[in-house]
Formats: sequence, C-alpha cells, structure tokens
Amino acid sequence: MHTFTDIREKAQLIGSGEKPLKTYKTGKKKNVDVLITQKGKKFGVYINKEKLDDRFKSVKDAEKEAEQFIKLMGEELEQ
Repeated sequence: MHTFTDIREKAQLIGSGEKPLKTYKTGKKKNVDVLITQKGKKFGVYINKEKLDDRFKSVKDAEKEAEQFIKLMGEELEQ
C-alpha cells in the first residue's frame, strides 16, 4: 500500500498532466529508480528523479531507452 508521502513525492516529481504508470529499480545493485509516465499518447522516463525524455511511443520503448541509458552511464548513476 502506498503511503501519503509516497504519493505526494511522486506528484511533485512529475510534470502537470502526466500520470505515473510504472516504477521499478534497476542497475547492477538495484539502486537506480526508474519512473515511466504518460501524457496523452506520449510516454516519459525519469531516472533517479531526473527527467530523461518524454517522446516515446510506448512503454516498451521507454523501458528500452532507460536500460540503454543506465548501461551507458553505468557506475555514475549507481553512487
């Protein structure tokens, strides 16, 4: 169950009109937070509370790009 602070934190994180679809942890040590949002027909990705992009056509495309970005950045994100 989500607590009030979890919901409030997510609401402050994302932009207006965006709704959170999926959150998960990834990386070698599972310490990189990924949030996928939707606004209209476009999907966005937030990695560690920083917006990566919001131009993806599907959730699957957004997940792929998040994984590629994390793989590229590697150790720098996991600190």
